[in-house]
Amino acid sequence: MDLTCYLALPQQADGAAFDAMMRNWRACGGRLHPGLLRAYQGDYPDWLRGVNDWSKGVGVGEAVPQTLFFLKSGAVDILGAASIRHYLNHTNLIDGGHLAYGIAPAHRGKGYGTRILALALQKMKEMGIRRVLITCDASNIPSQKVIRSGGGRLEHETLDEDGVPIHRYWIDN
Repeated sequence: MDLTCYLALPQQADGAAFDAMMRNWRACGGRLHPGLLRAYQGDYPDWLRGVNDWSKGVGVGEAVPQTLFFLKSGAVDILGAASIRHYLNHTNLIDGGHLAYGIAPAHRGKGYGTRILALALQKMKEMGIRRVLITCDASNIPSQKVIRSGGGRLEHETLDEDGVPIHRYWIDN
């Protein structure tokens, strides 16, 4: 694992690397996390405008503003992404929590999940978020291990809006 990896806001210059990562991710299948990645349909400048609007709370309706960060190594490589919700509404209190993160399939199993969680917790601390809710699919054993290693305490298991069993964890930040 590259310990010099860092979180960075998406920039216009990230377009080609992001597109390559997303094509690979979708080819591997599975659920895309964080959810803001699912809005990408091949037009990076348009997607980036939408992500920036979400961060400012523009056009989100009753949803929660959230800021997306790329986990990067060097100037080009995008290893994954984390989305921090600025606060919790009723929906995110039940399913979703403060943080959604994902590591691109090509970089899984290398410790980057632990690194992205640690870096995201640091960002949340800077934002004043002291108690962090994180949820993950009950079947996602690697994510459960990452959350527990980051101080997560299992509250309970419930169902998300799609009926998928999820675990709810709290981290004192």
